[in-house]
Amino acid sequence: MTDTANLRLPCIEGSQAQKHVTHNEALRMLDALVHLTIVDRDLTAPPETAYEGDRYIVNAEATGIWAGYEDTIMAWQDGAWLICVPRPGWLAYVLDEGALLVWSGYAWIDALAPPTLLNNLALLGVGTTADATNPLSVKLNNALFTALTGAEGGDGDLRYKLNKESAANALSLLFQDNYSGRAEIGLTGNDDFHFKVSADGATWLEALTIDAASGRPSLPCAAKFCAATNFDNYVAADSWTKVQFNIADVNDQNAFSAGGNNFTAPFAGVHAFGFSLRFRANGTVPTKVIAAFYKNGAELGRGRAVSGAPVDGVTTYNLAVLAPCAKDDVIDVRVHFAVNDGYVSADQSQFWGHYVP
Repeated sequence: MTDTANLRLPCIEGSQAQKHVTHNEALRMLDALVHLTIVDRDLTAPPETAYEGDRYIVNAEATGIWAGYEDTIMAWQDGAWLICVPRPGWLAYVLDEGALLVWSGYAWIDALAPPTLLNNLALLGVGTTADATNPLSVKLNNALFTALTGAEGGDGDLRYKLNKESAANALSLLFQDNYSGRAEIGLTGNDDFHFKVSADGATWLEALTIDAASGRPSLPCAAKFCAATNFDNYVAADSWTKVQFNIADVNDQNAFSAGGNNFTAPFAGVHAFGFSLRFRANGTVPTKVIAAFYKNGAELGRGRAVSGAPVDGVTTYNLAVLAPCAKDDVIDVRVHFAVNDGYVSADQSQFWGHYVP
């Protein structure tokens, strides 16, 4: 007599007598195995009272008539135990645990247990649907990453690793408002570390850059300049005269105007300014020299550089101030020579300034 391949049900032979016996045996096995519901899987011996059709999974420490049948399915039918050896992939629902089990070939395991290994997923969505543009998509209100402790086999550290193909590629974190970019940090276009912001998601401003080679930070949006003059500036006696700084050695944000000889604040904030002016005589020297900063055509009022009669080619006037500026405030340098005229020398004269974060 042959059996079926999967459930090992007995087959009726063509010349077999009492075919109904084999047929009924197969039906009993089907009744035992189809929609397999287990009463208990913790018993090591048959229960004192079993009801027709009850099915059990024999515990690993079986005794008595169940000894040697560990992990086997026992079905109580017609006053006897029907023995069914599980095959890999069989499912069983355990009533007293509310657990769905699957036979792995070696043990009954939780069929609904979360997987411990997932590789090469094409899409993964948590709380939302992933797509080709965002193959990993997560929609939630809180997320936690915590380090594996030493007691758990880790080292207590947690390090996030993000990698790009080459320096010319971008590796960044993009912060959005209603899916429109507002801030971005990372290695964008090179290996320097960039901090960018945007008011509309279209126009971006580089707020801070840290050079990869030197670690030197720079503020690309923060105005800074250093200006000089390429000729001796004549200053008439007893008249406030603007020094004509007409060369910009440094001029970030183009806030300094060589044509206007002044600085215009591109945004409101505190700025530092300084000048150094070398005096050159035009005959008799002035009796007094005053140098000061002007803002919007009026003296800034944050100090003056003053002397009595200067020494030709020697006396130098230096002043540095810290001053709040509104957007579009204009700063320049002016001098006053008392009684006699003279020059602000092109040699060793400078006007500088920068935004103070």
